[in-house]
Amino acid sequence: MRLQNQRGGRICLRDVKKPDRDDWESGLRAMECALLLEKNVNQSLLELHTLASDQGDPHLCDFLETHYLNEQVKSIKELGDHVQNLVKMGAPDSGLAEYLFDKHSLGNENNQN
Repeated sequence: MRLQNQRGGRICLRDVKKPDRDDWESGLRAMECALLLEKNVNQSLLELHTLASDQGDPHLCDFLETHYLNEQVKSIKELGDHVQNLVKMGAPDSGLAEYLFDKHSLGNENNQN
């Protein structure tokens, strides 16, 4: 919003809708949906970056690269790794696989913070 205001633009806030799905069935399915969402957001940011580049706006390109695109790539990689690990462990057929994944993969992130 700060960048938008600095450049003389207007901000139009919209309602954030509830996801179409709220019964995720399993941790694996939730991770797959999160990965798809991250990929969609990344694609939208890439399209915005292309538009900014085509319009000769290096400031916006730099802003997107610095604050969003690099982080999106990291998130996509991390979620992809989580999905791959869950599949290797036998999820969603094995509840034990999801429990162990939560405890050893996601649990470590909470302990570091």
